[in-house]
Amino acid sequence: MWSFFLLRFLLFFLDKYSGISAFYGGMICLLSGTVFAFLAFRYSGASQNQLVVRSFNKGSKLKFIITIVLFVMAYEWPNLQPLPLMISYFVTLMAQWPIIIILSRVNR
Repeated sequence: MWSFFLLRFLLFFLDKYSGISAFYGGMICLLSGTVFAFLAFRYSGASQNQLVVRSFNKGSKLKFIITIVLFVMAYEWPNLQPLPLMISYFVTLMAQWPIIIILSRVNR
């Protein structure tokens, strides 16, 4: 959500390449996080303890690899603006932290 506000801001005040670069940064974080969530939380329960640990490890490794590959692909784009890309990536990455804190307090 925050990354889309940042995208709109950059598209409005800067050029279109800054906005596209910010979009790429948000999508890199979103795509790698989605793959991680799908793999890491595929199993649940105490009876499948080993499967949970293995899928969590596989998900975190695959997230790291996908993030690197997507950043390399983004940096090969000739009109890339590195600063909006990185800012959007980190804003999208940090946007999940308040949700985790809020949900951990609600479940207590």
